[in-house]
Amino acid sequence: MATKTCKPDPLWRWKDSLDEGLKEKLSKAVEETWAYARFSTWSYLHDESMTAEIMEDALDVVRDYALRCSPPPTVEKLTGRLRSQFRRITKRKASRLQKEHAAGSLRDLELYAPVVHGPDPTDILLLKQVLELLPPQAREVAEWIRMGYSWREIGKTFDVNHNTLRFAFRCDVDAALIRLGGGIRICRQNRVS
Repeated sequence: MATKTCKPDPLWRWKDSLDEGLKEKLSKAVEETWAYARFSTWSYLHDESMTAEIMEDALDVVRDYALRCSPPPTVEKLTGRLRSQFRRITKRKASRLQKEHAAGSLRDLELYAPVVHGPDPTDILLLKQVLELLPPQAREVAEWIRMGYSWREIGKTFDVNHNTLRFAFRCDVDAALIRLGGGIRICRQNRVS
């Protein structure tokens, strides 16, 4: 476990702007929070070396809170705020790192992403052959399907129940596939006239 100690004066940025009472309270809060901070960075980030950096970020927020408060907060209140802010920042960093690692590298993307080239030419040829073997009304239904209309909308256009239309279309397609040598006969007599 790599460790990094906090700077001798964790409040170095505000050395001149803080009054001595608040500076002592914040320093005491940092001392009381330090062991918790090291444990949190190890637990969430698996890297104790980030403890000092995160502590400084958390101190920014807690210092602003302390300056706004009237009467000044106690050491216990500052310690609680500092722990809470430290945990919040640490979790945010852990979540960001997890998202970055989840995205993966470009090589991972190449390995797992399917290559999209468009439809298979064999499928297009088979589709054209099936469409040529369909009766005119079934070809018209196929065109409506290609344009994205639902079975209900197409049924309204032909003034036919959509289930009957779908069954009749499936029978016509199946008959065309049987003529091509690749279909399964599921129809009996229902046809749209």
